[in-house]
Amino acid sequence: MPLYSFSQIQKYLNCPLSYKFYYVDGKKPEWEENLHLILWTEVHSALEWLYNEINNFRKPAYKQLEQVFLNSFNKKSSKLDEEPEKIEEFLTRWKYYLKSFYDKHYPFEDIKVVWTEVRLTIDLWDNIKFQWIIDRLDKKQDNFILTDYKTNKNLPPEDKTLYEEQLTLYGLWVKQKYWKYLNKIYGNLVYLHFEIQDFWEITEQRMQEISEKYKNIVLEIEQKKAEYNLWDEDAFPTTSDTSHCRFCDYKEICPLFAHQFWSIDDFELPDDMVRKLIDEYVQLNKQKKDIENTLNQNKEILIKFAKKNKLKKIYWNENNLSVVNYKWVKILNKDKLKEKLEKLWFLKDVLEVDRFKLKKMIDTWKITNTDLENIIDYTETLGLR
Repeated sequence: MPLYSFSQIQKYLNCPLSYKFYYVDGKKPEWEENLHLILWTEVHSALEWLYNEINNFRKPAYKQLEQVFLNSFNKKSSKLDEEPEKIEEFLTRWKYYLKSFYDKHYPFEDIKVVWTEVRLTIDLWDNIKFQWIIDRLDKKQDNFILTDYKTNKNLPPEDKTLYEEQLTLYGLWVKQKYWKYLNKIYGNLVYLHFEIQDFWEITEQRMQEISEKYKNIVLEIEQKKAEYNLWDEDAFPTTSDTSHCRFCDYKEICPLFAHQFWSIDDFELPDDMVRKLIDEYVQLNKQKKDIENTLNQNKEILIKFAKKNKLKKIYWNENNLSVVNYKWVKILNKDKLKEKLEKLWFLKDVLEVDRFKLKKMIDTWKITNTDLENIIDYTETLGLR
């Protein structure tokens, strides 16, 4: 039975090829401890300790919380090769996060903690298991609150949407696990750096929408795995060069970046020839763009000249140019247009198969070449841009 997590699915959405390297081929990079990772881990651990204490009817002073954090952090950071000034800079920031959080929520009343930092696994869909780690699950009267701590220093809208979807998926588990005690489920995103919280109700409708969305993604991944294992080496394509590529662990084997890491011995063509061809291609392409710009400027001047003098053809020596009046139609409302043409019995005259949409259907395996054998000619060529 397949086992998925939210981070695993996001990896696929960011880059299917990176997903294949990690989860299908098992090429997992070695993680090295660093300040960012240690501080993220220890802040979560300190908050876990705090709420476990609260759940046992104890209210630790802030100094106790800070000491729990420092004891573990100092032990791990001592093994890093980092400048003391950099470590102190990080500590200042993260102690501020903890202090602000503590002061804001003290004295931690009217809260019952159900779970802190627990790994859960559940069958969300048929034959598909889903796992995650909940930072904190609270019960307040007959409502459940899912809390997730965010420690990053950026707050882009797209990340916020992903975080909300993540907690919404977790809400499905809460609903299945505690349905008889349940009235409403709430999501609570805590951005420690910004000292703000996003708090919202996770509705039944939203849970169903997100469940269906991620179910379809998982089924797509499973289909890609089957295609890859059976015959299609390119079932997991790379994405275009995106911001995620900056932090990718697979650049040396990714077709978008691998060439940068080749040594001279790796080239089938002489190294200097490849570099010369690249320079020449880029230069010619630039010249082509410059020529196109000049052509467009000249065309505009010549068309104005011909229009002013009411000419349909202009000459110089043995050369001549015809002035052509191009016309096109922009459709503003496709449905109303279809309705109107059908009433006029002209609809069949303007219907046309969109070859670009057909190509997309073939590329995404909604339809295959075999289905259209002897009906279309489907070819592939390589180019440069």
